[in-house]
Amino acid sequence: MKKVINYLHLYRAFFCYLMMLTLVMGLVSCSDENQPARTPVSSFSVSQKNLEINQSMKIDFTGVADQIVVYTGDEGHKFSLRDSSNTGFVVNKGRFTYSYSVPGTFHVVVMASTYNTILGDGLRTDTTSFDVIVKDDVTKIDQAYTNITPNIYYVDFVDEGNMLLCLPTKQVYNSREIPLNAAKQRLKFDIASDSSKIYVDNALWTGKDYYNLTQTHNIRVVSHSGSIRNYKLYCLIYPEFSSISINGVKGKVIRDAFNQNIITYQFALPAGFDIHNLVVDFALDGEGQFFIGTSTVSSGQTVDLSKGTPFTIVRTHPENSKVKATTIINFEFI
Repeated sequence: MKKVINYLHLYRAFFCYLMMLTLVMGLVSCSDENQPARTPVSSFSVSQKNLEINQSMKIDFTGVADQIVVYTGDEGHKFSLRDSSNTGFVVNKGRFTYSYSVPGTFHVVVMASTYNTILGDGLRTDTTSFDVIVKDDVTKIDQAYTNITPNIYYVDFVDEGNMLLCLPTKQVYNSREIPLNAAKQRLKFDIASDSSKIYVDNALWTGKDYYNLTQTHNIRVVSHSGSIRNYKLYCLIYPEFSSISINGVKGKVIRDAFNQNIITYQFALPAGFDIHNLVVDFALDGEGQFFIGTSTVSSGQTVDLSKGTPFTIVRTHPENSKVKATTIINFEFI
C-alpha cells in the first residue's frame, strides 16, 4: 500500500514539473514577440477650421498611434485641464466628427499614443494642435408654438417671413368643452442657437411673457454675429358657426379632441328628408365664408349635402390674403 502511495506522489511531482516547463517556455516565446512602443506621430487632415455653430468638423487621422484622443477645447474638453477634470474623445477607426453649440475660438489638441505590446508599458505620446473659430449667425426660427393644456399649437410658415398661428375658440379637455383665452398665452420658439436673441414687438422675448394671440406680432431675431431676420406672426381663430339650422332644425356642436380644425354639426332631422335639397340657415362667429367644395354658400340657400366635396369655413386675414384659417365641417344626421 505504501509503494502505491509513493508512485502517486512521483506522478504528481512529474505532472507539476511539466506544467511549469510549459509556462516558462510560453513566457520565453512571448518575450520574443514583445516589441517596444512605436514612435507616435500625430498627423491628420481637418475638413475646416472656420465653422458655424452645429456645423460638423471632421478630422481624419493619418499618423501612427495605438490610441488617438481629441481634446476639442470647449467646456469640459480642454487639454490643459486633462489632469484635473477635463476629458478628450477617443477616436474610432481614425475618423472624428464634432460640432460646437456655442460660438468662440477653441484650441483643439490631437494626441497620438503608443504602448509596448506587453502590459501596455512604455507609453509614448505626440500632440498636434490648431484653433477652430466658431461663428454664430443663426437667425432662422425652426418652430414656434404655444402650449395650452392639453394641446400644443404650432405655427405654419406661410412663406420665409410670415408665420400663422391658429387657435380654436374652445378645446376638449377631460370630455368637456373648455373656452380658450387666446388673448393671454405664452409663446415658445425653437432655434438652433442659445446665443441668438428674439424680440417680440421690439421687446426681448422670454418664455415667461404673455402675448395676445388674436393679434399680429412683429418678430425679430438677432444673431450673436449681428445678423437680423424679421418675421411677422399672424394669429387667427378657427372660424365656426355661431348658429346653424337645416330645414329649421338646430345643429348640435361636437368638437374633435385631437383635431382642433374639425367640427361636427349633428342634426336630428325627421325621417325621409331629402339630403339633396336642404335649406341651411347660419351665422358665422366673425369674418369668413362657408364653402361646399369651391362654391360659396349663403345663409338661407338650398344645398346638396350628398356631395363628397369638403365643407369648410375659411377666414382670411385682412392684412395678408395668403394667411387663412380653415375649419373642416362635418354634417351628421341622426
